[in-house]
Amino acid sequence: MSIFDRIRRITKANVNWLLDQAEPAEQELESKIAELEETLLEGRESAASYGASYKRLENEMTQLTQQQAECQQKAETALKVGDEAAARAALQQKVQFAERIAQMTPGVEKGRKTFEMLRANLIKLQQQLKDAKMKLQDLRTRQRLANAQKAFDDHLQTATGTSPDGVAFDRLEDEVNQAEAEVEIRGQMQGTALSDVELAQKSRDLQVEAELQALKDMLES
Repeated sequence: MSIFDRIRRITKANVNWLLDQAEPAEQELESKIAELEETLLEGRESAASYGASYKRLENEMTQLTQQQAECQQKAETALKVGDEAAARAALQQKVQFAERIAQMTPGVEKGRKTFEMLRANLIKLQQQLKDAKMKLQDLRTRQRLANAQKAFDDHLQTATGTSPDGVAFDRLEDEVNQAEAEVEIRGQMQGTALSDVELAQKSRDLQVEAELQALKDMLES
């Protein structure tokens, strides 16, 4: 398949069907971009080569047209001075140039149309490549954002835990409950120790009162 056929096939197929997909596969886009870049590169090289050949023929026909006009001018000048032989020779050259121009004209016209079509298709191909690259860039940006959001959600879920009612700080709540229980137990222990001290003091007070009474009884007897 020639490069011209490839360009026509790609531009006719168009890549909009792929670009319009909501979630085109990244690999599919990359493959299409690689194909577009390769075809565009080859197309430019072929267009340059073909354009040079076409321009050469066009320039040659332009020169023949100029020479034809010069022959016409020579014939008129020769007749004005009465040199019919020179005029006839000039007109013979003019006829030869006209024949050559007639032969070249269809090829030059076809070459012009082909070159213009090739150039238009290359412009279209270049726009498709630009659109595909923008779509791929957008797709990758969305993928990075989605991955970042997923990573954040996973991290948040791991750190806090989740429930249907919203975020539940289960682990932190367990730690707080444990700390509160420990404080309560310490308070109870401290309360028990204080009661023992009070009991000991009361025991001493009772003993002192008992000895005081015994001393009083001894002194009275």
